[in-house]
Amino acid sequence: MTIAMANVEFAKLSGFPREDIEGKMKWSEFIVPGDLEKMISYHRGRRQGDEKVPDEYECRVTNRSGQVREIWLKVALLGDGIRSIASFMDITALKAAQRELEKSQAALNGVIEAAGGLIYAVSRDYRIVFLNRNMAEKLGHDAAGELCYAVFFGRNTPCTDCPVSAASGGSPVRREFQSDLDSRWYYAVTRSGSEPDGDLSTIETLMIDITERKQAEQALAEQADRFRQENLSLRSGMGERFRFGAIIGKSPEMQALYENIVHAAASRANVIIYGESGTGKELAAQEIHNFGQRANGPFVVVNCGAIPENLLESEFFGHKKGAFTGADRERAGRLHQADGGTLFLDEIGEISPAMQVKLLRVIDGKGFSPVGGSEICQPDIRIIAATNREPGTLVKEGRMREDFFFRLHVIPVYMPPLRHRKEDLPLLVDHFLHQYAGADPVPPLTGAILDAVYAHQWPGNVRELQNVIHRYVSVNRFELPGAALPESPAQSLVPEAPEPAGDLRQRLLDFEKRVIVAALEKHRWRRADTAAALGINRRTLFKKIRQHGLE
Repeated sequence: MTIAMANVEFAKLSGFPREDIEGKMKWSEFIVPGDLEKMISYHRGRRQGDEKVPDEYECRVTNRSGQVREIWLKVALLGDGIRSIASFMDITALKAAQRELEKSQAALNGVIEAAGGLIYAVSRDYRIVFLNRNMAEKLGHDAAGELCYAVFFGRNTPCTDCPVSAASGGSPVRREFQSDLDSRWYYAVTRSGSEPDGDLSTIETLMIDITERKQAEQALAEQADRFRQENLSLRSGMGERFRFGAIIGKSPEMQALYENIVHAAASRANVIIYGESGTGKELAAQEIHNFGQRANGPFVVVNCGAIPENLLESEFFGHKKGAFTGADRERAGRLHQADGGTLFLDEIGEISPAMQVKLLRVIDGKGFSPVGGSEICQPDIRIIAATNREPGTLVKEGRMREDFFFRLHVIPVYMPPLRHRKEDLPLLVDHFLHQYAGADPVPPLTGAILDAVYAHQWPGNVRELQNVIHRYVSVNRFELPGAALPESPAQSLVPEAPEPAGDLRQRLLDFEKRVIVAALEKHRWRRADTAAALGINRRTLFKKIRQHGLE
């Protein structure tokens, strides 16, 4: 198979000079491996006189730089019965064009078979010259020879927006329209058809019934508009909301919190909730989960501060049977339990930096392995963390890795302390009284008790208030740690009946009015000083003054 002689064209094709080829290289070195076995079988059969061996065929060769070329080869055996002579033609471009043509033809055939549309052709004088079977069945008869505008639109003259004239320019005309005859929607593509000599012969149109699609688009548009209206209503109504899910409060601070919850719920990003103990961080996390896309998934709570350090890894990742002493059965971890839902990490600052590294891998999508196992688990979870520390404090103290902090601090949510939203106290007191009283009568609150409620700074926030009200309902004793019940300063400023009438809400509002009047009198109606003394902002005080008609 050694090449004895190669001409200039073969040298160009191979990329080798003739002196490197002739008498030194075998033609098998240039053949693509997939064709080599066939070529060698032809080579041997030709020398054995096998008449079935073809003289002409296609094959692929590789040049010096590794480029594959397709050639048409013609081979003949010389008179000595030993040597062969081969002539070839590079047909690479031809084969590429052929493949593209076959691909286009297959695509066109697929479109024609799958279209199932209404096809017709019209001459330049608007006469129908062709209809496919679907179009004829649609019309109920073969309308060849009739005027298109009369058949399709019931008109006596050509349509003003007729695509026939526009399509005569050579570019296809695409449009959607609703038929006046059957009120259905159609998508139409009109193009000009030409004779081989280039003269315009017909205007061909393909029509597809898209009524269902238009109805679906209309339904989607109406649904999207409804969602927009619901969203606007939700946002605009927040200023008047007394609660959001299980969270209670109507103060400006709580309205801002509700807005943050809506934004966090609409996102897929991780969330970290900041707030003092007892402000309701877990409730906020639950509402973010409930209003988000994972509402149907699990909501798994992990109190990081309540888990011993030596059990953290098993608690999060689970363990295999026999992984350590006492592991008598396989156990799924919290990450696995939260798959498809939300993992709430309360008091995230209590996790050691070593554990933070392992959780960081999970957050980055690299998964984890159960204790004692080797398989990699990659749960689909969203993490919501919470801490009672100020943002960044844990990093400065070295208790949280900076990279771990920034993975969680994507959407921050801040829970206001109760002392900054004292105007929510009547709502919260009323809620807890009814919650713990149940079907029993709600115990009355004296003016001295309500004074104490407003005067107290509530270092334990809502949880402390909840416990105080629970104790009051249970044992009929109102106690605040380190605080005595003061005499009401408002009793002499706003005369009232010995036993005010009305339900608890109205009585609380009446008491609120007395407290505000007392504070205004004390500070000579200086509103800035009064708001500061009451622990509320001036905007809230102005709103309360108008609400109670004190102007």
